[in-house]
Amino acid sequence: MSSRTFRVSLSERACDCGQWRLSGIPCSHALTVIRQYVLDITLYVPECYSTIEYALTYTSGFFVPLADVEYWDEPNFQLRHNPGHRIRRRGRDVTTRIHNEMDWAQTRARQQYQAQDGAGTSAQGSRRRR
Repeated sequence: MSSRTFRVSLSERACDCGQWRLSGIPCSHALTVIRQYVLDITLYVPECYSTIEYALTYTSGFFVPLADVEYWDEPNFQLRHNPGHRIRRRGRDVTTRIHNEMDWAQTRARQQYQAQDGAGTSAQGSRRRR
């Protein structure tokens, strides 16, 4: 659990984490405070997220949802594949992940283990030949 604390201002509809101001929807910290004071959560959520506004979106005629695929018109263009878009090379793909300290520590430990194991194997192999 995090040791950070966040100040919540219900009157300003803000929290120090910044999520409430960013999205307009109360963050988990604000919800905790609202529940602690046994307040109505819907008073702190913008009206545009209400079920009434949601229903009005579709009944106002401003937004018309798409029908099922079988009712779509045939497109007046043809899609063409661009074979040069991605060239698939032989072998394993090169990773684009940025490595951090944990990766370096694991790699170093694996290399040290393999070096020790390799040294022991060659010594055992030379004994067997004799």
